[in-house]
Amino acid sequence: MYLRRISLTNFRNHANTALEFNARLIFFIGNNGEGKTNLLESISLLSYLKSFRESDENQLLKWESPFTFLKAEFEAQGEEYTFEYGIQKDSIKRKKIKINGELIKRIADSVGFFRSVIMSPPDIKIIESGNIERRKFLDSFISSTNSHYLNQLIEYNHLLKQRNSALKKDNASDSEIEIWNEPLIKREEEIRAQRQSTVERLSTYFNRNLILLSQGKDDFNLTYIPNVKDKEEHLLRLKKNLRKDISIGYTSCGNHRDDLPIGFENHDLSHFGSQGQKRSAVIALKTACFQMIKEETGEAPVLLIDDIIRELDVKRREYFVNLISECGQAFFTTTDLEGIKDYVGSLNIEREIFDIKNGIVTKSDMI
Repeated sequence: MYLRRISLTNFRNHANTALEFNARLIFFIGNNGEGKTNLLESISLLSYLKSFRESDENQLLKWESPFTFLKAEFEAQGEEYTFEYGIQKDSIKRKKIKINGELIKRIADSVGFFRSVIMSPPDIKIIESGNIERRKFLDSFISSTNSHYLNQLIEYNHLLKQRNSALKKDNASDSEIEIWNEPLIKREEEIRAQRQSTVERLSTYFNRNLILLSQGKDDFNLTYIPNVKDKEEHLLRLKKNLRKDISIGYTSCGNHRDDLPIGFENHDLSHFGSQGQKRSAVIALKTACFQMIKEETGEAPVLLIDDIIRELDVKRREYFVNLISECGQAFFTTTDLEGIKDYVGSLNIEREIFDIKNGIVTKSDMI
């Protein structure tokens, strides 16, 4: 997996930026607010089709610009791809995606081509904020390489919204609500099965990584506890909870309420873990994603590392260096190279530096 070129027009504070990459290790250097993380965000869109920073796509547009557009050229599995992503903001928002010049009609059809793993400071929310953030993380990870899962998830959320609307409707009959049960259960069953199998595989990598990071001190596990165990239970609970759901105005069971504990026995890391343990858990989890993608596809995903290595202790920095040596290509953002030069400087990997100031990017000498 190798990103060759990317160009941005009216993307965040980048009015017109075009970059070519000829190395495996890329550094974006600049002060906070200059636009270095925006570059990382644009690359992550190739995998996730949405920002890792916020949900409002309008924020991707440069201030008062009517559109934003990015184009990227990358190599994956020995094939060359051109990816185009554009948002036009008129009376209504229009988004278009093209791959190799072909217009993609369904969002799910554009995933799985460019595979990447993002590591950034907000990832700590996966540990601290509990199940909502963990479900978002898991759905995003699976969806980035599995278009069928993404389709099922989109359909499930649409059906859930329709059922919830019926629950809120004045004087809605039971049949108006229950008409959504069967299609909801069907999607839920497929989503549950995929989540279960993914967590089983991911947890093996996670636990092994965490033991290495903590030198055997933190033997935590990632587990999956579905809200309903099968379609029979799901149907039974939807019927049993009907009056309750009408009173509260939303559907109270289903995989939108699944649990993903991280810890041991009945103790979750969000409640007892130190900051060091939580940070190790995040690194172990994101590294597990990297390893799982690499093993299943036979190709290392691109690593996107947003200004986090400086805040790590020596042991965790060394772990990062080992991870970088396994990747095909890695992109770092940092305010300067001091503090990480001693670690990455020992790697025998070609590298490039780009300086960013107020959305303007200039290439520096190689290091």
